[in-house]
Amino acid sequence: MKLSKILYESTEEIWNSYLTHPFVKELGEGILPPDKFRFYMLQDYLYLLEYSKVFALGVIKSKEEEFMRKFAAMVHNTLNGEMKIHKIYMEKLGISKQEIKEAKQSLANHSYTSYMMEVSYNGDVLDILVAILSCAWSYQVIGEHHSKIVNALQHPLYGDWIKGYSSKEYQKETQELIDLTDKLGEGISQQRMEELKTIFFNCSRYEYAFWNMAYQKEM
Repeated sequence: MKLSKILYESTEEIWNSYLTHPFVKELGEGILPPDKFRFYMLQDYLYLLEYSKVFALGVIKSKEEEFMRKFAAMVHNTLNGEMKIHKIYMEKLGISKQEIKEAKQSLANHSYTSYMMEVSYNGDVLDILVAILSCAWSYQVIGEHHSKIVNALQHPLYGDWIKGYSSKEYQKETQELIDLTDKLGEGISQQRMEELKTIFFNCSRYEYAFWNMAYQKEM
């Protein structure tokens, strides 16, 4: 069985809970209060800054040019693709450059990104991939789920968010992460497997905590 499938099955219950979380559910239904989404967008912007640093550590720790290029592309896609959408949204939501500059990470946000950085500093390329995979992959799952809700893609505020995370471009980027994880995970020991499952499980729990933080607007 491929590593990605093992990781997914070990956290399937947590991932299913994302779709019923009030923030995620109400976003898909188009009834999420805009102030909660505004709080989320600002925190997610701060999260992506740290997320990009985790990819950058992948470049540093890679021994093969192929992997260096892939991680470098992930840094580029995050800073110049995903974050570009965030900036457009923040303009719509009235979030000023000054507010962005002065913004602080919430406790849940800081804890999550600090954990990923710790894993990345202490581990290898595979540890880094597993640490970031739960975020990238679960967003695709949520985006694809929401894209099937009637009129969700046409929602004036949340439609573009759903389009972004259900797009073919995003699916391609996520699949590259999955394929790379599976490639590096071939033939690993059971002990190594358990270590990676722990990382994936913890990051999946942090994902849920992030949605909860956003819905409660909890610093």
